[in-house]
Formats: sequence, structure tokens, C-alpha cells
Amino acid sequence: MALFALVEVDVYRFLRYVPKNHLSRLAGGLMHVRFPRPIARRLVRWFADAYKIDVSAASRELEEYGSIGEFFTRDLREGLRPIESDFVSPVDGFLRNFGLVTDGKLEQIKGKTYTLDRFLGDETSARRYLGGAFFNLYLSPTDYHHIHSPVGGTIPASLHIPGKLWPVNDWSLANIDELFSINERVITYVDSHLGRVAVVMIGATNVGKISVTYDTFISNASGSPRKASRTYDPPVPIATGDRLGTFHMGSSVVVLVEPGKIDLEKVKLKAGTSVRYGQAVVKQGLGARG
Repeated sequence: MALFALVEVDVYRFLRYVPKNHLSRLAGGLMHVRFPRPIARRLVRWFADAYKIDVSAASRELEEYGSIGEFFTRDLREGLRPIESDFVSPVDGFLRNFGLVTDGKLEQIKGKTYTLDRFLGDETSARRYLGGAFFNLYLSPTDYHHIHSPVGGTIPASLHIPGKLWPVNDWSLANIDELFSINERVITYVDSHLGRVAVVMIGATNVGKISVTYDTFISNASGSPRKASRTYDPPVPIATGDRLGTFHMGSSVVVLVEPGKIDLEKVKLKAGTSVRYGQAVVKQGLGARG
């Protein structure tokens, strides 16, 4: 046990001094290098095979992608992900956990929490979700990497919080305090039938950038970016299941819902299992999308 603990400390020290943001921008750039078609086909095929990706779900044939990055941000075939209700999973991924925001804290991993106000970067916004529900979803390199709106409504505001790019694997969640509040984040607020829902896209190592559909800013940019709050007048309309943004490598999404809006006992999705974008979150739905 002592040896294992020593190894963990060494891993932390190593990762602490690795220039993760710079390396992630480099990795993102390399992912999108367009090689001659025969080389690109082999690289994309290698990537798909290495991560056991279901290529039949992609909207294009594998040979049509000019780089690994282009394939990584692939679209899905039309109609493959029906929108099942008015509150749905925003991603293809793994539902790590869900629960209530208790004493201003969310569960990072069993036995470890992080604070809501630091996570959202604003105490006023954080108060809105005290006692509310959270859903923590992880995207692996295998997954489809566009993020969709879990609810329909309008986008009144967003917040980009620059930060670190620690890995978001289980080791990091268990060993790095406030991991989700340290890493770079893009927060999108959606005013909906469930009140104001927050969709938080969290950067991680090798996430070259996070982009959104409703604005032009990009995360993990070079230079020294500062926290930037944006409001939209008029608010941007968005339907349940519409594309919200894109991870240009794998990471995590946390969805926050105001207190009293949903009954967690009626949640249809199961923690510790894979989910698909468009799946209904609550049993019996909240009204199908028309």
C-alpha cells in the first residue's frame, strides 16, 4: 500500500509540471493535420479500430474523412438518435453519477466533492442550483463528441472560464481536489420549462478546444485568456436535442437543474451505465418533442 501511495504521488507531481494546456493545443493541431488521402484513410482506420468505434453510426464512409480530427468530430447518421422527451441526455457517453447539490457541493466521485460556487465561477448563479439536481457525464474517445441541448428554450448567457487541463479519468477524480472547478469550462445557460438549466462542458488533457454553436469563442486558446461572461439579447432559441457545442477530444459534461423541477426517483437513466444523446432522462418523459 505504501508503494502504491508513493506511485500516486509521483504521478501527481509529474502531471502537475507537464504543460497540459500547451500539449493539448499541440495534440489538437496534430489531430487535424490533413495528410494525402491514402495516409489519412489508414490513420482514420487505425484510430477507429484502436478505440473500437462503431463506424456504421457515422454519417459518412470512413474513407471520406481527411484527418483523425475530422473523424473525431463526425456527425451521426440522420435519425439515429430520436429525441425521446423534453429532457434528454445531451451526449453519447457514460453517466458517472447524478444526485442533489447538498450543502453547496456536488459529488465528484464517491467520497470526494467539489463546490458549486467555484465550479460555476459565480456565487449568484450558484445559489440558483442549491438543492437542485446534477448529472455528470463522461465522454471517452470512442464516443460521438457533439454536445446537444438537454432541454428546449433560449440561451440568455454563457460563461467561459479558462483553467487547467487535467485528465478527467477515475484516478484524477479520486486524487485531485476540485478537479472540475480547476479545469477549463464553458457554461451555457438555457431558460426552459425546467427553469434555467446549466450545461457545463469541462475541458481535459488533449481537448484541443471546445466550440459552441451559438457564439464564436473557442476554449484553450493561445495567449492568456480571461474569464468571459456573455449575454445574448435577444436570447438564442434552441430546441431539445439541438447541437450546443463540440469537444475536439473527450471530456465531461455536467448538467444542473434548479431545485424542485425533477424527481430523482423518476430518473430513467442509471448511474454507471452508457447513455445515448436523445434518451429521456425521466421515466414517462415530460412530453415528447413535437
